[in-house]
Amino acid sequence: MTAIRVALAGAGNCAWSFTQFAALAQADPDTRLPGLMCHTVGGYRLADVRVVAAFDVDAAKVGRPLAEAFTAPAIAATAFTELGGDRNAPVLPAPVLDGLTGPLGSVVQAATAARDATPEDVAKALVEHDVDVLVIALPTGASRAVRMFADAALAAGAAVVNCTPEELARDEDVSRRFADAGVVLLGDDLRSHLGATCLHTALIELMLSRGLELTSTYQLNVGGNTDFLNLADAGRSASKFTSKANALRAAGMTDVDGVAGPTGFIGHLGDSKVCFANVRAKSVLGSEVRIDIKLTVEDSPNAAGVIANAVRAAKTAADRGLSGKVDAPSPLLFKSPPRGLPESEARAAFLGFAS
Repeated sequence: MTAIRVALAGAGNCAWSFTQFAALAQADPDTRLPGLMCHTVGGYRLADVRVVAAFDVDAAKVGRPLAEAFTAPAIAATAFTELGGDRNAPVLPAPVLDGLTGPLGSVVQAATAARDATPEDVAKALVEHDVDVLVIALPTGASRAVRMFADAALAAGAAVVNCTPEELARDEDVSRRFADAGVVLLGDDLRSHLGATCLHTALIELMLSRGLELTSTYQLNVGGNTDFLNLADAGRSASKFTSKANALRAAGMTDVDGVAGPTGFIGHLGDSKVCFANVRAKSVLGSEVRIDIKLTVEDSPNAAGVIANAVRAAKTAADRGLSGKVDAPSPLLFKSPPRGLPESEARAAFLGFAS
């Protein structure tokens, strides 16, 4: 297979873990890596993915090769392996827009080149680097920046994977524009490989499959990376709560007292995320079943496994002549796709698409 040329909108923690995951695959293409659900998607291996450029606003990253940018102070994700051929991909300036609004502005200094950058610069760079897929991994709440990158990708003819909860694929106008232009759009809000939403929705589906009646549920998440710092601002986290609610409804939760979303920043946790979840239901004779769980994961590698699938799914969809939103792979990859499905159905739909 030919290489899938990927650009990263946001050279942060998730981008760092994803690039390392690709590097491991490139070093030994036939190895089945832990956490890689599908060795091939549409015939593409993870080893076929090449990160050819990234965009950021951080003065510690812009103008540096990718391997150096990932050593910036804002990076909390673990360095598991060295990068291979992607290490020298350039980190290009992106327009700041609303990317640093809120707490992030106190820990990230915008590069001068980013303050001067234009959307036209981004579109031109996507063309110059012959990008197949643009992965948007910007801070939650950066709706203007997310839309700008979507427009730039549309102008350049590059497929989009929207890892953020800002609505693109769910926005009918945006999806229609991508469809009319013949460009693939996957989203919204990346669903971690085995994260809080994945576990929570699986529990809901299990209870409903046994005929239980849900009565209440919650999912509370805390972490220590810049994503959680950003989400500590209620004005920035609103779309995340909406996205998680969409995921629970897709699992079958209706008319139930439920809350799910980020609830705190604890700096010393670093890239670790801790989820506390509770599900209550009525069972036989009105007896109660209650499940309390605590899940601890390293946040960014958990996202990398899904990005690895999403990038290959986007390229496969483009190869097949699809455009706009693509339903089959999306429910497994995203919390808030245009059409959600319970976990088991989402997995079956993805595997059918991937084969």
